[in-house]
Amino acid sequence: MKRQKENRFKIALIIAVILLVIDQITKIIAIQLDVNVTIIKDIFNLKLVFNNGIAFGMGQGGDIATFIVSNLIVLGIIIRFIILQKDRMDTITMYGLFMILSGGFGNVIDRLFKGKVVDFIQLFPNINFPVFNLADVYIVIGWVILAFTFAMYTYKEIQEKRARNIS
Repeated sequence: MKRQKENRFKIALIIAVILLVIDQITKIIAIQLDVNVTIIKDIFNLKLVFNNGIAFGMGQGGDIATFIVSNLIVLGIIIRFIILQKDRMDTITMYGLFMILSGGFGNVIDRLFKGKVVDFIQLFPNINFPVFNLADVYIVIGWVILAFTFAMYTYKEIQEKRARNIS
């Protein structure tokens, strides 16, 4: 059983590294091509934008060092949690946390080496939806996975409590 849990940890780590590499490659391509292409009119564009703020362009002009340090603190907390809980954590929760790590490190790498985050995916340009990148997608998917697992855990606890009260 312990070996199986160790294997799933390694698999999650490998997937996270692969996702991080894909994120960085797509950003390099977007920069080299100086991408600005309409894929589906009024729905989906590729548009190169450099974001020196935080999520979805908020905090523009903020202190880059503060963003980097705060991101690294959050990522460190997640890493510590995974290390301490990996033997007790279910697989889907572990994958969600590794998705968040992958995206978080993808954006931290941008801040460290470019001074800003490279964004290039634009949905619904007519409603001014923020431009984002794959790292942002990984973070959102990771949080959705965590929200789902927490909701399922809570539901299970409520059902078990009801079953105890009926007996």
